Amino acid sequence: MKFPIDVSLEDQVLVLVLHFPLNPGWITATVAFLLGIVGMLLLMRGRGSLQGTTLTAAWGWAMVAWVSLMGCEIAIALCHEMQWPIADNHGRYLAAMSLFLPVLAQIGAKRRHLVVGQLLMVAFWLVLCIPVFRVGILDSAGKADPGWVWGSFLALLLVAELLNNLGTRFSPAAFCLAAAQGVMVYPYLPWATAEVTTGGALLAMGILLLGMGLVAFYWPVRAEAVRPEDRAWLDFRDQFGSYWAARVMQRVNDAAVRYEWGLWLGWDGFHQVEIVGSDPEFRDEVRQGLVACLRKLLGDFVDQQWLDDRLPKGNPKKNGMEDLEA
Repeated sequence: MKFPIDVSLEDQVLVLVLHFPLNPGWITATVAFLLGIVGMLLLMRGRGSLQGTTLTAAWGWAMVAWVSLMGCEIAIALCHEMQWPIADNHGRYLAAMSLFLPVLAQIGAKRRHLVVGQLLMVAFWLVLCIPVFRVGILDSAGKADPGWVWGSFLALLLVAELLNNLGTRFSPAAFCLAAAQGVMVYPYLPWATAEVTTGGALLAMGILLLGMGLVAFYWPVRAEAVRPEDRAWLDFRDQFGSYWAARVMQRVNDAAVRYEWGLWLGWDGFHQVEIVGSDPEFRDEVRQGLVACLRKLLGDFVDQQWLDDRLPKGNPKKNGMEDLEA
C-alpha cells in the first residue's frame, strides 16, 4: 500500500492495522463467533461483582454492545461468503456506537434515575446512529459519513468515557475499551484516512476481550483496605467511576467540615486530622457519623446488603444527615 508523502508514520501504522489483509468468510465468521463466546463467558463471570448495585443495567448494555459487535462481524463474513449484498461500514458503525452505551449507563446509574436512564440509553443510541439511518433513507448505496462536527463529538465522547474510569482500579480495562473504540470509530473522526476492515474489527474484539478479562479476573489486584470506611469508598470509586466518586467525595468532605469530624476523604481513602485532646467518646461519635454519611450517600447506588458487607451498622438519621444526597 502506497501512502502520500505528507502522511506521518503513526498514521501509516494505523492504516495498515485497520487494513490488515483478512478477507471476510467462513474463517472470520468462526473467529468472531469464538471470540464472542469467550467474551460472553467473561461478562457472565464479572457480573457477580455487581450484585447489589445499580450497575447491572450497565452490565446489560455491555452484553448488548458485545453481541452487536460479534453479530455484525459474523453477518458481514457470511454475507461475503454467500455473495449477498451488505454495506459493511453501516453495520460496523452501528456496532461501534453501541460501545459507548456501557460507560454512559455507568454514569447514569443513580437509583432514582435508573429506569428513565435506560430509555435515554436507547434514545442516545438511536441518535448516534442517525448518519446510517440518513444514508439508508436518502441513498442506500452511500457511505455513512457523519462529517467533522459529528466526528469531533465522537472523539470527545471517547475521551470523556476514558477519563471516567482512568483514576480507578480498572484503568487498564478502560484503556482497552478506548483503544477498541478508537479502532472502530476511527473512520468517522475528522482526521480519518482509512476504513475499518475485517482485520481491524477482529483486532478491536481482541482488545475488548483483553479488557473484559482484566475486569473478570480482578486485575490489577488492589491492596486490601484495613478500615471498613476505606473499603466501601474504594469499592464504590472503582465500580462507579470518577464522576460519581468525585461527587460523593465532595459531599463527604462537606459533611466533615459541617460536623467538625477532623478528617477528609481523598482519592485513596480517608485521612484523619490529628485533634489534640480528643477522647474515645468523641472518636466513636465521629465514626458513627461517618458511617451514617456513607450509608446515606452510597445508598443511592447500592442495596442494604452491599453496605452491610462493608460497613458496620449505623443510624441513617444521625446528625440530621437525612438531607444528604450524592
